[in-house]
Amino acid sequence: MQREQISALREGALASAGLLVGIVPWGIVAGVAMVSAGLTQSQAVAMSVLVFAGTAQLAVLPLLIAKAPLWVMIATALVVNLRYVIYSGVLAPHFEHLPRRWRALLSYVTVDGVFALFAGRYRPDDRNPHKHWYFLGGSLVMWCAWQLSSGIGIFAGAMIPAEWSLEFASTLALIALLIPLLFDRAVAWGALAAGGVALIAARLPLNLGLLAAIVVGVAVGLAVARLGPRKEEGRV
Repeated sequence: MQREQISALREGALASAGLLVGIVPWGIVAGVAMVSAGLTQSQAVAMSVLVFAGTAQLAVLPLLIAKAPLWVMIATALVVNLRYVIYSGVLAPHFEHLPRRWRALLSYVTVDGVFALFAGRYRPDDRNPHKHWYFLGGSLVMWCAWQLSSGIGIFAGAMIPAEWSLEFASTLALIALLIPLLFDRAVAWGALAAGGVALIAARLPLNLGLLAAIVVGVAVGLAVARLGPRKEEGRV
């Protein structure tokens, strides 16, 4: 590994350290929720490693408790993770030249916080040859923190006092991650659309209002992102 690659890897890891205040309580909550939903400890660990998507995990667990059909759980996980369609569109110009093994690895470790850091630091026309090492460094820190914190929730969740309100701390951390992304027009319009639909459809059963909000938010965000460049070209 070259010195520049090590430097970029370390820089990404250090940049993501501030995100641990959100990922740790979120991981603990997910670990406790998986065991509370009836999964064995080994099953919970396997879900944490294989899925590695806290929002999808927490969305599917109530359906698991309710013994919903498998297709409903799969569909729910897919809809909740639709935001990664936007992420992939933003990251593609940066990583499309990489070998398939690199792209597979980076797609697996992609998380919201590191995506936000990366998108704020690098532009599509940035020709830095080591920027994928920056992304990997930050993502590995988040992956390790998620596995460790969810492990705490899985194996020691019963000993954590309810007064700590980990769910609230996790929500605050996620809001803090969202704010920098709102400077992007596509993300801002997608968030507004999703929030409006979520309020209108809040009383729908089976969390259908949340799923509808995600679908609408992603669709609006993609539409704004796609139409934006065309409008700029027309002005020129």
